[in-house]
Amino acid sequence: MKSVAPPNHWQQVLRGPYLAKLLQARLAQWAPSLFGFNLLTVDALSAACSLPGSRLLHAVNLSQRQSYAEAVDIIGKATAMPFAPGSLDACLLAHVLDFSAHPHAILREVETVLRDDGWLIISGFNPYSTAGLASFLPGLSHKLPAWRQMVAPERLEDWLKLLGFEVLERDYFGLTPVFEGSLLRAWRQQLVPHYCPSFAAVYVMLARKRRYPLTPIRQTIRPQAVLQPEMARNSVKSEA
Repeated sequence: MKSVAPPNHWQQVLRGPYLAKLLQARLAQWAPSLFGFNLLTVDALSAACSLPGSRLLHAVNLSQRQSYAEAVDIIGKATAMPFAPGSLDACLLAHVLDFSAHPHAILREVETVLRDDGWLIISGFNPYSTAGLASFLPGLSHKLPAWRQMVAPERLEDWLKLLGFEVLERDYFGLTPVFEGSLLRAWRQQLVPHYCPSFAAVYVMLARKRRYPLTPIRQTIRPQAVLQPEMARNSVKSEA
């Protein structure tokens, strides 16, 4: 099976404009809780999104290709980012892992360049869903990543936990607007994350890099009275 090249815009993705609209709505909901100086977006799909209402002062886009140079700030590899460790406050990976042969290496690199308590937002296609099935259809396979490159949401959460990330928020949606009515949307957001996340075609997660002390904090113990020499003998003399 051939690998699909990363798309240059959402129109090259199956139901791309529809998915971009849902993703943007979720980003707008999470954005007010984000703050800091530097936001990194990787590749074209991430660069097309925004975080309105966030307190992130500056955004930079890293492209792994030169095909959309008008929206690129830096050209480089996501597995070897040209940033100092702990120099970024937030990172957005919109379907970046889906089109990479080394998704875990990208996550390790993001963990390195993010500061402690930095934010990471990831969206991706679920291989065990309608998106995974559509990737095998001849007429649709060119608009989706290869099935073997899709990272399941449960697997991604395990990777994030091993790297020291805490998943704060998650949402799931499909390739069609069937479950996007007001009542059905509320049902989907409440039940799918807990009972059937494996069947959602697309997922988006908000995680935060955590650092906990490796050395346990010792409890303070109040000093107790210790018997001193002659104490028992003095007490006997006083009674006499």
